[in-house]
Amino acid sequence: MNHYFRLLSMFIRHWFSAKTERDPTGDFVISLRALPFDCDANMHLTNSRYFSFGDLGRIDMMLKTKLGSVALEKRWLGVVNAQSVTYIRPIKPMAKVELHSKLLGWDEKYWYFEHRFIGNNTLYATILVRGVFLKGKKPVPMSELLSLVDHNQPSPELPMRVAHWKQLLSTKKQESPVLS
Repeated sequence: MNHYFRLLSMFIRHWFSAKTERDPTGDFVISLRALPFDCDANMHLTNSRYFSFGDLGRIDMMLKTKLGSVALEKRWLGVVNAQSVTYIRPIKPMAKVELHSKLLGWDEKYWYFEHRFIGNNTLYATILVRGVFLKGKKPVPMSELLSLVDHNQPSPELPMRVAHWKQLLSTKKQESPVLS
C-alpha cells in the first residue's frame, strides 16, 4: 500500500509543479525511506520492494522528461522485458536512501535502465532493466519516442556490463526449451 501512496504523491507533485524538459539520459534522483512494512522478516528491505522502487524511478524520469505524456498520448505501453538485481548491502528499516535512475541507452528494439540505491555514500543495490514500448503488440523504437520530445541524439554507448547482460539474455532465450 505504501508504494501506491508514493506513486500518487509523485503524480500530484509533477502535476502541480512546473513542467520540466530534462535530458532523458540524465541522472534522476528520488529520496526514499525503507518503512517497516517495506521490510521482511529478516529486517531489511524485501526483495520485491527494490523492483517497486525501480518502477517509481522510471516513472519519475518519464514525468520529468515529458516522455510519459507523449507515450500516454500515443497510447504506447512501456513494458519491462528483463530485470537483474545485485544486492550489495541490506537496507535496514527506516534507512533513508536515494534512488539514482538513468536511461543508459537503447538499441533498435529495447531501452536499458539502471537504478542505484545509495545511502551515506554507500551503494546498497543496483538493478538493470530492459524494456520496450509497445503500440498494440508491435515494438516502438525508443528513438521514435525520443524524437517526439526533441531528443534526436543517438544512444550513448552501452556500458560493457549491459552488453554482457544483453548477450546473457540472448543465450537464455536460445537455450530455453520450447514447451509444446
